[in-house]
Amino acid sequence: MPEFKGKFTDLYLKALKVELNKKPPLKEYDLREGNGFGIRVRKTGIITFFYMYHFGDKRRFLNLGIYGPPPDTSLADARQKHAEAFAQVKSGIDPQTPPPEPSPIPNEPERMTVADLKLKYVEHIKTHLVERSVKHQDERLEKHLIPVWSNRQIKDIRRRDAIELIEKIALKKPGAARNVLMAARSMFTYALRREMVEYNPFSEVGLAVPAAMANDRNRTLSDDELKKVVLPYLFSPSGNTIAKKALLLILVTGQRPGEVTGMRKCEINEDWWTIPWQRIKTERRKGKKNPQDHRVYLTSLAKSLLLPFEDYIFPASRGAEGPVRTNALAHNIQFQDPNYLGLPRWTPHDLRRTARTGMAALRIPERHAEAVLNHSMEGVKKIYDRHHYDNEKKAALIKWSKHIEKLIKEMSKR
Repeated sequence: MPEFKGKFTDLYLKALKVELNKKPPLKEYDLREGNGFGIRVRKTGIITFFYMYHFGDKRRFLNLGIYGPPPDTSLADARQKHAEAFAQVKSGIDPQTPPPEPSPIPNEPERMTVADLKLKYVEHIKTHLVERSVKHQDERLEKHLIPVWSNRQIKDIRRRDAIELIEKIALKKPGAARNVLMAARSMFTYALRREMVEYNPFSEVGLAVPAAMANDRNRTLSDDELKKVVLPYLFSPSGNTIAKKALLLILVTGQRPGEVTGMRKCEINEDWWTIPWQRIKTERRKGKKNPQDHRVYLTSLAKSLLLPFEDYIFPASRGAEGPVRTNALAHNIQFQDPNYLGLPRWTPHDLRRTARTGMAALRIPERHAEAVLNHSMEGVKKIYDRHHYDNEKKAALIKWSKHIEKLIKEMSKR
């Protein structure tokens, strides 16, 4: 049995796999790196990840998957599974205990009305959205759906019904139609995920009613908007601190909202944040060869925004599991008084677009700014440009961060 010290790496495991293919072991053996995380080498040459732990008076073995490319388990996936199981054991939960049977739905789908669904949905969003967001969704559904559909069975609502409803609102108030569409679509998505309905009647309704669709996908925020409105709000002590810190980190790093909200402590190593390719939209495309992780330099300003949690840096609030949801960030912006803090409509993704535009204004080379945002390359560059640009990304993010710090100082002088 070979000796092992330190932590497993992909390089080590790949080299071990090559050796095993040449000469499988005579008997299986285990290698561990700490906290019960290890690999088991089978006589067939297969490598499996495991978590060895004690629960009660018993020693337990949890198989975390076979090492290899998808559909097998990568080292990053195994570490994530181990971290989740380790946290469960620390909390007094055996990760191998079967989950409890879900309680039956009080109202069966065929008897559930729109009014019933609205009540259940509002109780659901109270677990993870800010109070203002819950209040606004509740009011919009109560004002526009309940008077029309209160006693209708949810299974009987068709897309033509949804189009007719949104179209009538859009004739007078396009902005209200957009907000009602968002709330109704979210409510029926909730019902769909719980198998209360077989499809979402509000899906793609925006395409049928263009007046209810947002048309500002090129929105960027100016320096004046940032220092006079956005930054003062995001640095204020009131409101949802988790959501506001996440929004600030999107602006400071230029990363996608979903990548920021899903940030985990295990992804951070001193000044660098490594986003696993499994969480990157452009790397998860079906059939993509050699997906790559993405490294983001964390400036002093960026690190000051990280919350001191042991797993997710921006966890969901109100007892919900996992990270804060990206739609919670949008709700945090949208449901201020006045809407959008008195500015033309803007979204969390607009902060990423603002970072990219700001880097161009600071004369940061286009390729370096594109590397920071992890935009996909095209053509020959996609094949031959394997340079990771760590130094260039670091320089770009430091320059952009100093610009934001300048706006913060100007904001505080007002």
